[in-house]
Amino acid sequence: MAIEEQKDKRISVFDRIIGFMPKFYVIGTILIFVYTLVAMAQLGIQTLKKPEEAVGPATNPPISQGFENTLISLIIEPIVTSEFYQIIFNTLFLYLVWILLFLLAPIAFYRLKHFKFFNIEIEIEKQDAAVYEVFSMSSSKMKFAAYLTSEEYQLEISEEIANSKDFKTPLIYTLDCAVDFYSNQLGLSFTYDIYTLNQFKKAKLPKSIKSMLDKSIQTGDPCISNKSNSDSEYYKNFLIHYYENMEGKFVTVLNSYQTEFDTFDKSLLKILQNVIYDYYLQYHYIYDASEKLEKNETISHNN
Repeated sequence: MAIEEQKDKRISVFDRIIGFMPKFYVIGTILIFVYTLVAMAQLGIQTLKKPEEAVGPATNPPISQGFENTLISLIIEPIVTSEFYQIIFNTLFLYLVWILLFLLAPIAFYRLKHFKFFNIEIEIEKQDAAVYEVFSMSSSKMKFAAYLTSEEYQLEISEEIANSKDFKTPLIYTLDCAVDFYSNQLGLSFTYDIYTLNQFKKAKLPKSIKSMLDKSIQTGDPCISNKSNSDSEYYKNFLIHYYENMEGKFVTVLNSYQTEFDTFDKSLLKILQNVIYDYYLQYHYIYDASEKLEKNETISHNN
């Protein structure tokens, strides 16, 4: 009887689509990264064929116009016009959109009774409003990720770097923007601290949080510690990220009594710090080059 019942079962169109979705997701992901590799290869070939066009003609401003050609304009122009950065940002944006599409797609199939999104598990049939809220919040977080790749942010962060000439100041500026965005757009609140490695080891933090440092160092990714339902309301949720640069070793710690951090927050924090450091390095490269140029011009005029 069991065999006969199994034979009588028919595979619906929805079942076939759901079965094909993982393959379709992998194919799309491969195509996105193929696009990135092809675009970078084409850019590399163009650079090798016509290096003078790729680098651009050197236009040394006269000394009388030195104040008009500010350091800010020297930073902003190469970032905005850089084809390499455009390829990187396009890839990140396409991949984030692709992920979101496949997180939203299962909602179209009413047969699903359970759906797990990051660290949240919900029952679709009973909590449709909760599903909408989760995806609405994730879509809003994507808006902040898109803001990090916008020309507006490039102008703002370039000015912060030019005024401070360090890494920590633009990081504080961007984290403040994130705090305001989460509060105004999502109704979520969190605070943050930026420690040097030695300061973090001496800080008054729970031992369980300090133990997460080794994992962040080994993986290079942020780590999350959300309190359980049985924990006191006075406990905090934490998101920490260890990173190194030419200014030293640092640990960024996000914490909140109410907001639970998820995988998207981890990715956002890592992207945020990588983008800032790329701008920071580019600033120092241009700043050092402009200083050498001014010194050479001064020497030539003295001679």
